[in-house]
Amino acid sequence: MKRLLTPSCMDAWLEAQCGPADGLPFPERLEKARFVALRETLRRARDLSRWYGRTLKGLDLDVHTMDDMLRLPFTTPQDLREYREFLCIPQGDVQRIVTLQTSGSTDAPKRLAFSEKDLARTASFFAVGMAQLVHGGQTLMVLLPGAQCPDGVTDLLRKALSPAGVSVVPGTPEATPESLRSDLLQHRPHCLVAAPHQLAALYEEVKKDEFFCDVASCIEGIQSSGDILDAFVRDGLEEKLGCLVLDHYGMTETCFGGGVQCMAKNGYHLRELDLFLEILDPVSGLPVPDGETGEIVLTTLNREAMPLIRYRTGDAGAWLPGPCPCGSPLRRLSPLRGRYVYENGAPALRLVRKGGFYARTAPSSVF
Repeated sequence: MKRLLTPSCMDAWLEAQCGPADGLPFPERLEKARFVALRETLRRARDLSRWYGRTLKGLDLDVHTMDDMLRLPFTTPQDLREYREFLCIPQGDVQRIVTLQTSGSTDAPKRLAFSEKDLARTASFFAVGMAQLVHGGQTLMVLLPGAQCPDGVTDLLRKALSPAGVSVVPGTPEATPESLRSDLLQHRPHCLVAAPHQLAALYEEVKKDEFFCDVASCIEGIQSSGDILDAFVRDGLEEKLGCLVLDHYGMTETCFGGGVQCMAKNGYHLRELDLFLEILDPVSGLPVPDGETGEIVLTTLNREAMPLIRYRTGDAGAWLPGPCPCGSPLRRLSPLRGRYVYENGAPALRLVRKGGFYARTAPSSVF
């Protein structure tokens, strides 16, 4: 099915948040707004968070360039075990706390806290990103593991899409052949939000079972999220079902939403006014050139409950050079290229999935 390429839906949404044009082109207005939000985030975190009150004390927070960021300290996943130290609002104003235990670790888990406003901003992003795949009068089924928690992804999608007339229903996260068949027959969804391993299970069924393929023919769009999506699964589902499969980048630390592909499928268009990303050499901590792989380092903007400043995600990615084929003038984040893990004190790049390590490249110093 041939689809018309138009500038990413994210552009109009971001431009509307940038305020008056003031004679500046959109990319320059966006960059100006991002740094204004960044400076406000830094000052608020220093003044209200005990953690950042200590780590940012005495530092120049008048940040205007990417080079200015280099004087600020990193935040690590291990730091988040002391999540109360990060809070910028009273504990009673926290709407949701998410606990993440590192696999195989007996250390204290890390925790993330979100306010009602934080969750509402993510719902706004979901409304924009999902408009590429589902429309009023249609049904969206959410399969993602853990999405059914109160104020989780399913609730946020429901809040985002119900005003547009989209029905959001939960599916069975186990995604067995039996549960997939039952869910599809019961709900007849036009769109799915699912993890790559769930989509791989779906692809295996539609590939070998023509009846199952007929059952799944209701699907017009799929949003993949939560892991690295194999191209053969994406292409296979599009061919078998005649649907559009787009990928999403996000994590709990981004309040579940980060960036989405447009129909060009050429990188992620980001929530630029909610997330300030750097891509750095994991050893030197310095920025890498566009197109080269580095560690994605995250600073949250406009985060009310628990802002994160220069948080080392461990994810490996790159800034894609050149404009997007969709016509957007904004930069895009590449698909994830793996995760950095430390061996003998030095970072190495591995591709990591729920089942563990499945591929490995050379140490990061070659990038």
